[in-house]
Amino acid sequence: MERQTCRSSINQYYKCMNKLEVYSFSEYIPVRTLAHSIKDGNSESIMRAAVYMAHFVSLIADEKSVLIPMPGRKGTADYTMRLAERISGLTGVACADILRAKPHMPQYYRKLRYGVRGMSLLSFFLSADLPCGCRPILIDNVLDTGTTAMSALRALGVPADLVVIGNTENYRLYDYPIHVLERSLTLQ
Repeated sequence: MERQTCRSSINQYYKCMNKLEVYSFSEYIPVRTLAHSIKDGNSESIMRAAVYMAHFVSLIADEKSVLIPMPGRKGTADYTMRLAERISGLTGVACADILRAKPHMPQYYRKLRYGVRGMSLLSFFLSADLPCGCRPILIDNVLDTGTTAMSALRALGVPADLVVIGNTENYRLYDYPIHVLERSLTLQ
């Protein structure tokens, strides 16, 4: 019951903010192997994903944009930082590794424990100030329940975009202000 009440107040908070625009290369299933390989730190997979994701970044970025990698379960960005750096190299958009999290159980295990409908926000915070007037573009591998994205949005305190390699429909189970723009391309 307490988890539901907390989620309800969180949803009210996000209704006051703009929608999180999510730019996704594909639905999750076609990119599942690539997404896992990215998480494992495979350099070739990171570069391949960066090429796909750089297309979106180049479409939405302006001179005020900055790429912000999502922190992982240990609290810092690892493979997402490598991904953001590769995207930065392809697009010229700067990176700012300023988003941190309280260490937590991997999202996969959280879903097993609490169920897909029982996910709650994570404790994200900024390790440095956002550059003045910047337009944050969050970088992650997959959008699933949306709890990571909403945790980041809460920590940033400003509207942001999110670029991912793939997405599921699980975020629809929540009342988060997420709008997914998906690009359907044949994987090479």
